[in-house]
Amino acid sequence: MNKYKFGFNGNKEKSDWVRVQFIGLSKEQMEHLHKAEGELLKAGVSFDTGYNFGSKTRDWELDWALKGAVVNVKPQPKAK
Repeated sequence: MNKYKFGFNGNKEKSDWVRVQFIGLSKEQMEHLHKAEGELLKAGVSFDTGYNFGSKTRDWELDWALKGAVVNVKPQPKAK
């Protein structure tokens, strides 16, 4: 499914790629998500999206195609 492994760009350099997955959305939730995507596009923010019909999962891929915003990845705090 992915052209490149997440966390690395096409040159195999480390990258702050992030995949946001929306799982098990109802038809109404999917409509809201599409509206949000349209509003972001109107605001000048664009990125790759995808949909898996089998698992009914919507993906936002915040990778090299992201325009109009930046990704800042913060490390997870270590469990105590």
